[in-house]
Amino acid sequence: MSSDTSAVRSFKSETEAHLARSKLESVGIKAIVHRFSRYRAIASGGFILKVHPKDLKRARALLSKIDGEVDMDEYVSSDDDTYLRCPKCDSVNVNTQPLTGGKRWLAILLIGIPLMFIKRSYTCRKCSHTWIG
Repeated sequence: MSSDTSAVRSFKSETEAHLARSKLESVGIKAIVHRFSRYRAIASGGFILKVHPKDLKRARALLSKIDGEVDMDEYVSSDDDTYLRCPKCDSVNVNTQPLTGGKRWLAILLIGIPLMFIKRSYTCRKCSHTWIG
């Protein structure tokens, strides 16, 4: 790809940037991921996805369609037991709820040791079921 490129979007993680690049290349849009310094990457969108200027409008339109959460059930085998699953619908699309109030401060003060013993709440993104695990 020539040096004449335009930025499509910035990403906070290199993985997200390369997934977007793969998506664009799967429809014939050549793209590259440009990485800024490690510190800029941590602070704000240090990975820039770039394409040729003639593909810019099409690339932005395609990426706007795929914004949103990925359905992990499409990628994880039903017999893979390394992922936490919803007890109601067996989906791996599970969010861990953050610790609140006293539990959070206890974990901070004791350098994370209580995290091994505190039960967390989980919510399924597919069926909205919530449980404590």
